[in-house]
Amino acid sequence: MNRLAQAFLVLCALVFFAIGANTFANPLAAMSPLDLAINSPRALNEIRANYGGLQIGIGLVLIWGAVSRGFRSQALLVQTLLMGGLAFGRLVHWLQDGNPGEFNNLLLGVELGVTVASLVLWAVLRRAQHEVRRVPSTRAGGSR
Repeated sequence: MNRLAQAFLVLCALVFFAIGANTFANPLAAMSPLDLAINSPRALNEIRANYGGLQIGIGLVLIWGAVSRGFRSQALLVQTLLMGGLAFGRLVHWLQDGNPGEFNNLLLGVELGVTVASLVLWAVLRRAQHEVRRVPSTRAGGSR
């Protein structure tokens, strides 16, 4: 399960890196499916910071979790909370404003799927970590 969690974190990190790099390279094209009006340097700055820099930062946290066994479960929990927060925001929109459209619904589905997968992997890793701690260690040479 550890290898699966590691591969999942790497895959998710690569997606975050791609979103961030794409937004840095061409923020207007990156935001076009969302119908966001970017009509000032301040708006462009905000898009690059939140959809560029933040996405790359999240990708770095996930890579850290992938390469550091001791941080893996925390990285999965971070991803669970971040993706769950995005999905929650979209669900609130549904309740308050109605259906946002096909692209946003696709994003909601992906975010919910990643949230559930991250949560399951986190729970499995945590359980395995607790079981390892409960197993008594045996030392060579017998007891004294």
